Amino acid sequence: MSDCSGGSCSSCSSCSSDDPDRLPPGMLSRYNINESTADGTLIWVELVEGAEGPHVSDVSAELIAAAKGMDDGRVFAVVFGGLEVKSLYSEIFGYGADSLYHVRERSLESYSPEAYAGCLASIVERVSPAVILIGSTSRGREVAPRLAAMLGTGLTADCTGLSMDGRKLVMTRPAFGGNLLADIECTKFPQMATVRQGSFPRPEKVDGQGTAIYWQYTDGMLKDVLSEEPIAGPSDDIRDAKVLIALGGGIRDRSSIDIAESIASRIGAMVCCSRSLVERGWMPRSRQVGMSGRTVAPDIYLAFGISGAVQHRVGMSGSKRIVAINNDPDAPIHGFSDLSLITDADSVLRLLDEKMKKR
Repeated sequence: MSDCSGGSCSSCSSCSSDDPDRLPPGMLSRYNINESTADGTLIWVELVEGAEGPHVSDVSAELIAAAKGMDDGRVFAVVFGGLEVKSLYSEIFGYGADSLYHVRERSLESYSPEAYAGCLASIVERVSPAVILIGSTSRGREVAPRLAAMLGTGLTADCTGLSMDGRKLVMTRPAFGGNLLADIECTKFPQMATVRQGSFPRPEKVDGQGTAIYWQYTDGMLKDVLSEEPIAGPSDDIRDAKVLIALGGGIRDRSSIDIAESIASRIGAMVCCSRSLVERGWMPRSRQVGMSGRTVAPDIYLAFGISGAVQHRVGMSGSKRIVAINNDPDAPIHGFSDLSLITDADSVLRLLDEKMKKR
């Protein structure tokens, strides 16, 4: 064993060795050779079918732009589809993607969570990203845990915030029943998270340029899809609404829901609710906003009888303007609303409906 410490030398015979694999003295103490070299962010770009063909989902656009703004690393995007996807290249690059892996495989034209996860895993092996982000959609919740298992890494689900500390990803999500927001870090690479739609602003649609790479998927067994039926159209999704009328536990009369729907139809809004109305059986879970519901970011959020508990606030904090109508002056929502009316929510709904009918 040499008595030398730190650095390399050639002036003593104790360091001489015929072993070609021997490291120079001091290298192990100077460098961490076990540190991962993973860098950049990889995002699965989920497409949504529309009347004019596929388009980039809102949550995917949000994630690409957010990743571009968090650090200086490269942003890799992965998209599945045929030739029709080529028309979306400039849009995806415009949101902030540097490189786009286009999986053109006829057998994957029908969605398959196992095959999608397997294909993403092979691209991850090629790219070696430090971060993998997937939208917290119904498909994202299927693909992400399968991908994490294949990669042997952790997954933080339903995040509402992200930030970068060097190459370390800090993931924020509700915890302990929504009573607090927890910052979570993954102890190994790649760091994975699914993120709720509306957690970041949707970027403007602009044209951009980048590197597109065709990727062929050749591994795995595909399942046959016997039938596929959407449970709701885009117009039924409260996340797409620019104006939301939110009803909470302070609504005492069930008929107020019909009144709210009447008002919404006149102003081009949608009606949503807090968890309490879902538990009463008054409204479906698809209309619920909050930690156990959906994350929304409308231009105007009209909150009738909403207390503003942290569980609900998690889902609507991205709203640009918040108007609160609640007869409890101590309700938390008054502390973060832009305008507060301390009065009975049911009465205001009826009065507003009457005024609109007269007009």
